[in-house]
Amino acid sequence: MDKNYVTQITTLSIFLLLLDATWASFNNANDLFQLQFPGASAPGQLEQYADNILTMTTTNNEQYQCIVPPENDPNAQDVLSYDGPSANKLMEPLLKGGSCTLRVETYWTYELCHGMHIRQFHEEKLPGRDTKRQEFFLGKDFAFPQDEKFASQNVSTIKGPAKDIKVPTIYLDGKDIPYFEVIMGNGTACDLKGNTPRMTRVKYVCDKNGRGDILSLKETSTCEYEVILFSTHLCSHPLYRLKESPINMIQCHAMDGSPVLPEAYEALTRKDNIHHVNQPKQAETDTETKIIQSVDRATRGPVTSLADDQLLRDFLRGDYCLNGGQGWWKFEFCYGKYAQQYHQDKTGKTIVLLGAWDEDAHKKWWADAKTKTKSSTSSTKQVTHFYSGGDMCDLTGKPRQVQVKLKCKESLGQHAVTIYLVEPYTCDYILGVEASIICPLLDSADEYGLLHTDVPKP
Repeated sequence: MDKNYVTQITTLSIFLLLLDATWASFNNANDLFQLQFPGASAPGQLEQYADNILTMTTTNNEQYQCIVPPENDPNAQDVLSYDGPSANKLMEPLLKGGSCTLRVETYWTYELCHGMHIRQFHEEKLPGRDTKRQEFFLGKDFAFPQDEKFASQNVSTIKGPAKDIKVPTIYLDGKDIPYFEVIMGNGTACDLKGNTPRMTRVKYVCDKNGRGDILSLKETSTCEYEVILFSTHLCSHPLYRLKESPINMIQCHAMDGSPVLPEAYEALTRKDNIHHVNQPKQAETDTETKIIQSVDRATRGPVTSLADDQLLRDFLRGDYCLNGGQGWWKFEFCYGKYAQQYHQDKTGKTIVLLGAWDEDAHKKWWADAKTKTKSSTSSTKQVTHFYSGGDMCDLTGKPRQVQVKLKCKESLGQHAVTIYLVEPYTCDYILGVEASIICPLLDSADEYGLLHTDVPKP
């Protein structure tokens, strides 16, 4: 057996058995090897595997004879033989069939009509009035990408090693998965990019059991989006089928005087099982276009009551700002100063001011809102403030503005905050800020919903 191969297996096994690792971390990492402990071997049972036996000793002097699978031939090639429709042809029925897929989020609904358009919209039904709708097209029509890396989409005949044909891949669930791409451009004009039309790259991946569901939808750069979804249409093409890595079983038989399972290994697996029982699985969403998903963020560790009061005063002075958001845009809110969105990368920081604080403008807005709704714009659980005079919006010719909804949410941790942003009208935003830190502050709200530093003790 190759010495390097034995060394690799030995290292993996020792790592699993002796270090602070768990079986789940090994098994879920898409490694090529998986351990089994079937107990002591019968006389003569291992003779046929003589060339593949590795004797292992743990730190507790437990000994095992492990049958290591034969090494895969590194020179072996995945040879394909295919003579059928190209990926472009396979996708034609979907792209020209007029079918649509919906994804419903908290505020926006996203509609992808394959080969026709992708749009986000919100409909609001008002009593006694027509339905009010806001919508943006993230792309219309479609075109195949012209980049050379997508040449595989036109391949219909393959005879030879698969490695000779490059297929673009995306990294999902720990695997590089091939995808098919179409570009949908000519969407609604984007004022942040000089009224350049919005554009979306739609990436289809093979899933034999897929129903065309949208896996993710996000903004990858300003007014440019990426949609990933499943499709059965690609699965008949060998270049787009997911190649599963085989799992090689390593059977370790206990030698005389050793337990079936190594003591350390049994303890680690027992610890891992407890860990997974007590930790709930959280749902994942990746949608981020005009609605930015909420994000919980721990802000500070446990503090004393006096420190809590100081934190509240820092927040009300605008010295303690709240940040949140995922994906391309992040958000910053400084009470009594401003609300903004920003993106930072190696080239620098792009900032869009959503609104700045103007007390007179807020009081006028408050009075108007109270008159229109004939109800209070604050409650014991929430208060809304108006920030105006943001960056100029090219699409409306007016400055941006934002309503900041400060909401008490006692279910969150003492120093956690949830922030979300929606855009019900062009360049007119709602920023939601939910946190337990806001709860005692709401008691100090005056007739205009303004909060004060003389905060009563909770």
